[in-house]
Amino acid sequence: MISPVTGSIISMVWLIALPFGQASPRSTVFLTVPREEARRVAELLAGELDRRWSVPELASDVHLSPSQLRRVFTETFGKAPIAYLTMMRVERMAHLLKVYDSPVSVIAASVGWSDPDFAARQFRRSVGVSPSEYRRISRKTPLATYPE
Repeated sequence: MISPVTGSIISMVWLIALPFGQASPRSTVFLTVPREEARRVAELLAGELDRRWSVPELASDVHLSPSQLRRVFTETFGKAPIAYLTMMRVERMAHLLKVYDSPVSVIAASVGWSDPDFAARQFRRSVGVSPSEYRRISRKTPLATYPE
């Protein structure tokens, strides 16, 4: 069994190794055949990471009740819509930290977190290290290159 610490380290290694936008183990595993509504919500979230989303708003956009959306989305992606949004924000933030020298607060705001302390907590909870520590570690690791 993988411990929570090992799981966080594995997640961090994947975030360091893969460029943004490339599939990661967590973002592509479908638990069931994706329903159109779940796929559409995932597209909405990915299209506007910096937007303040709510489950009732997302549910309305795909003509489901909030509880139906939570159930359908969780069956498809293995996590609730807002947890999925958090995962996507963390992945995007990791990419930006690796590539740009912008302050953590600016990068956090660009992915939809206006409070840099909240962003840092979410990042640490998902990756296992602070955003600044991730930046330091990721810059020591060369970006992955792929043969043509």
